[in-house]
Amino acid sequence: MENPIALAVAAGVGLLIGFLLGGLGKKKSSAGTSEGGPVDHEYWWETRKTLTGTQLQILQHMESVKQASIGALQEKFSFIPDRELYYRLEQIVLLKFLERGRKEGDVVYTLDDDYSTTVEDDKTVMLSS
Repeated sequence: MENPIALAVAAGVGLLIGFLLGGLGKKKSSAGTSEGGPVDHEYWWETRKTLTGTQLQILQHMESVKQASIGALQEKFSFIPDRELYYRLEQIVLLKFLERGRKEGDVVYTLDDDYSTTVEDDKTVMLSS
């Protein structure tokens, strides 16, 4: 069984890092916007380079499906403990790649519209069919 104190410390550190990355992402996105317009395309590619391997796997999956419930993501990424998956998803939300919402009482993650448009327009990004 995992040590609950170690999990709490890891979660706290992870949330702090996510908060800091989210703050940096917010600063960059506000610098790359034009009066509420879409985020500068360079922001997406520079920020995407900072993702961990697991975060990138999750984002690539979301790029192919566009929307998924937390249950579907837990099933797809069953090798990732539920708490860690949630933490990674929340970091991706803070970085503005995904949006979190509710649909029929279930938590649903959706690819951000601005990012989705950017990815679909960029022929260098390989999307799964």
